[in-house]
Amino acid sequence: MKNLLDLLSLKLLRRIAIRYRLINSFALVSLLPLLIAGAIAYRESSQASEEKIRIFAGEVVRQVAQNMAQQMAIIESSSERLAVSDRLQQALTGHYSADAGQRAAANAQLTRLLLENYGTSDDINQKYLLDRQHRIIDSQVYPALGNVVSEFVRSVALTQARPYWHVYRSASGQSSMVMLRHILLESNNRLGATLFVGLKPSYFSGIFDAVHLGYDSRILVIDSQDGQVVIDTSQNDIALRPVPAEAALLAAVRAHLADHDEQDESHFVAYRDQQKNQQLASFSPIDHTSWLVVSITPEKSLNREVRSIRNKIILIGLLCFVGSFALSFIIARSISLPLKQLVEAMRQTRKGNYQIRVEHSGRDEISMLANGFNDMANKVYQHNEQLEELVKQRTHALELANQQLAALSSTDSLTGIANRRRFDEVLQTELRRASRSHQSMALLMMDIDYFKNYNDHYGHLSGDDCLRQIGQVLHTQTRRASDLAARYGGEEFAVILFDSNGDSAKKIAENIRKAIAALNIAHATSPFGHVTCSIGVTSLLADDSMSPLALLRMADAALYMAKSQGRNQVVSNEIRPAD
Repeated sequence: MKNLLDLLSLKLLRRIAIRYRLINSFALVSLLPLLIAGAIAYRESSQASEEKIRIFAGEVVRQVAQNMAQQMAIIESSSERLAVSDRLQQALTGHYSADAGQRAAANAQLTRLLLENYGTSDDINQKYLLDRQHRIIDSQVYPALGNVVSEFVRSVALTQARPYWHVYRSASGQSSMVMLRHILLESNNRLGATLFVGLKPSYFSGIFDAVHLGYDSRILVIDSQDGQVVIDTSQNDIALRPVPAEAALLAAVRAHLADHDEQDESHFVAYRDQQKNQQLASFSPIDHTSWLVVSITPEKSLNREVRSIRNKIILIGLLCFVGSFALSFIIARSISLPLKQLVEAMRQTRKGNYQIRVEHSGRDEISMLANGFNDMANKVYQHNEQLEELVKQRTHALELANQQLAALSSTDSLTGIANRRRFDEVLQTELRRASRSHQSMALLMMDIDYFKNYNDHYGHLSGDDCLRQIGQVLHTQTRRASDLAARYGGEEFAVILFDSNGDSAKKIAENIRKAIAALNIAHATSPFGHVTCSIGVTSLLADDSMSPLALLRMADAALYMAKSQGRNQVVSNEIRPAD
């Protein structure tokens, strides 16, 4: 018996390359766990599969519902800030004035407020204010459009407690996700206007782009009240589709909600579609709306892969299990005995005996290893030294690359000065440092006067060149290591001045204003004839109660005063410590 094993493992199999022996051995031996896995998969029931999709899809729809609620809360928060702002309250009061001239001025102000708050967003395609009679407060809106919007608002049971979300479909077929909010007059707590904000479906596209359940699943957002599909992602895009949801799905959802708390984070139902196919649906409500995020998975798709893999595993396992055990033993022996000799030789070399040689026969890779064993031992130290030097070089190169990347991530690519991200980091750091050391600091907010008109007249390339020159001026005027000039956004810039009081900060701001004017950049649509700027300055002796946001608001208020007083000037808004 031993002679037969030696013949097979040491003579015949040694004529085959070792990699082929290993591949065959591992492939055959792996059949045993595959057979076990097939037996386990065979016992997997459809109930277990449903439980898996229930947990996974339930978590997905819950997260999607939360993300949509967060995105909607952003719109609601911005609308609330607009509703309570003094400018809007004053304009609404003027709208209901008996004086025709005052009403016209108030209406124009209301239109400007809508443009200021929502005009720059690509995701907002409709924005209106409607009076108490649900008429649009904008004389430039076509009457037909105004009538459709008015009828839509009248049809909604809107309360004063919260904003209301619904799908609005215009006569032209355009669909929007609309937020409606009552705006009350602070003077008498009466209804002043209704805010209508229409969003494109693309506003929520980032939420659905990262969602992929597999198993031919699709995700919908439906309205549980009227049964309409709000959002449909089944066509590899996100769109508002004015079609009713499947009747069987709605029936199953409503029956489930009748027996469960609707505010639970996720729910699971099963129903049969029009083709009598079993469908598994997980859904989760979106807070403060009647909308539901629904994931629908065909049961056939869920179980198809399991059944196919199970059958293949069982078939292959039964055919190969018997032969694989015996063959793998022989193959393993043909590898293990020569390797054992080689390992013993390696142990001897670790003791310092580099004269030992491994006896070998055959034409496989183990024989090649034995022939090169001594040469490899002599070169180990040299290779280790070279490797360590290479690691040092690569580590140094990586450190340089990281430094360059950090510089690029904190610099505005157009102007060459700090970007908004770097500004936010430094403002928070410097405010904390000034608070700890009880030192003063100042913040400058700067806006290029009539820059939109400049872009419209000279083109965006000239506008970019203008911003680059202004960025160079700011870089030149802020030479201290603790100062930071940054592009805040668009044509807005900001400067942080550490250890600077109101007088020195205002002097620096005036120098910046004069330096920009000295550039003498032609501006035909400006009353000054050249590019100018308005700067708001605020300074303070920092303490723990001051936040970056409060400091930004003070500087922005000073900037607003500079612009409202005629532009091309510096206005200071110094925060003095309480006595």
